[in-house]
Amino acid sequence: MSEIQKQTGLRNIEGKLTGKYSILTKLFLIISILLIIWIIIVFAGVSSLGYNWAGLSLDGWIITLCALFGFFIILELIFYSHYKSIKDKRVELEKPKPEFMSGRRVYVYTHPEGKEGGIFSKTYVEIDEHRVLRLRSLMIPPEELW
Repeated sequence: MSEIQKQTGLRNIEGKLTGKYSILTKLFLIISILLIIWIIIVFAGVSSLGYNWAGLSLDGWIITLCALFGFFIILELIFYSHYKSIKDKRVELEKPKPEFMSGRRVYVYTHPEGKEGGIFSKTYVEIDEHRVLRLRSLMIPPEELW
């Protein structure tokens, strides 16, 4: 499998995880908000009626909510670490690999910077016995080729 295929595969996995984990996060948030509203209703009912009508006591519902929050936080941390590991792998694959020529590291400088296309001249300048500088100068811009 080539590096481009690996990058594309990791990018697809990253996109799927983003969608899946964002839906789960929204679901966790909605469940948490509904439980908070439920606890408010239970509190209002217990304080106005004077007896427990909700199956669990108010303390039981609050402990359940805290346990559920803890569970959701642990799941979110697992989601984040999985997403982050996939993203780090993709970023690592996209980093440019150092170029070597005759056992020397080649550093490239293009003038004008960031320009692609056209015809460039390449001049090699020896920096020391371990490094070489390749100067790329634009000779003919891509607009003038055709």
